[in-house]
Formats: sequence, structure tokens, C-alpha cells
Amino acid sequence: MNKIIERLHIDIAVYKSTSTESIRKKRELQKYDHLSRRGVFRFLWMDTEITTAHKAYLMEHYPQLKEMLACVREFREIYQRKNMSLLYLFIERYKNSNLKEIARFAKGIEKDLSAIENSVASPLSNGFVEGTNSKLKMVKRTMYGRCNKALLEAKLMYS
Repeated sequence: MNKIIERLHIDIAVYKSTSTESIRKKRELQKYDHLSRRGVFRFLWMDTEITTAHKAYLMEHYPQLKEMLACVREFREIYQRKNMSLLYLFIERYKNSNLKEIARFAKGIEKDLSAIENSVASPLSNGFVEGTNSKLKMVKRTMYGRCNKALLEAKLMYS
């Protein structure tokens, strides 16, 4: 998304710091009816609702968002329906997209098709294992150089 915004010169307000100037700018914008960058991302990725005026403005001024929104919704539908034929249609439709980032995404899916097919067809996920590994690594990093092996072992054990 950031690459598309940069390449197409889409003007979206960004607030990265908490300096007094950025806070002042944010307060000035609150006087007006505006949609923040965060609001646009939530609309595209999390399917949150925005006003019809905002939606009409975005679709009129940034026609690339129509294709991106359709792409995100179609990809989610593949996993909701667990339908392989929708996956193949998705790849064919978007691998020649005008937006090169979406085309690259579709071509990447095509290259790793067997893994994507398995993820669509199977209800199983390795999310729990990955979460446990992340937790263990975090504990290991915070404990580095502070105590002995016995305390580290006690901290890693599940109750």
C-alpha cells in the first residue's frame, strides 16, 4: 500500500511524531470533515465502514483504490468459501493488473501455489506454534545475561 501511495503521489496526511507542530496540525484538521490515512487503511484491509461521502471521494479521486478494494475482498472470499476455483480465477485476474504490486502478489501466489492451496483447503494453522516460539524468544532476549539457567528454565515452563 505504501509503495502504491508513493508511486501514484496520493496525498494522505501522515502523523509520525508527537511534536507540538504535528499535534497543532491534527487539531486544525479536526475542524474539517477529513479521513485519515489510518481510516483509509482500515476501510481497505479491515472492511470498516466510512461515510458515503468519503467513499465517493476516494473512489472518484483515486480509481486505483477500486481495484485494490476488489482484490482484498476477493482474496478474503477465497478463504471464507475455501474454494480452489476462486483462487485460480484470482491469480488469472490479477497477475496482469495495472498496479504492479498487485500483479507481483498474484505472481507470487502462482509460484508458491501448492502452499497456498493447502492453506485454503486445510482448517489447520501453525499460528499457535509461531506464537509460542515468539513468546519463548522474547523471554530469552529479556533474560539474556541476567540469571542462571535454572531461572530461565522456570520462566519458560508453563504452569
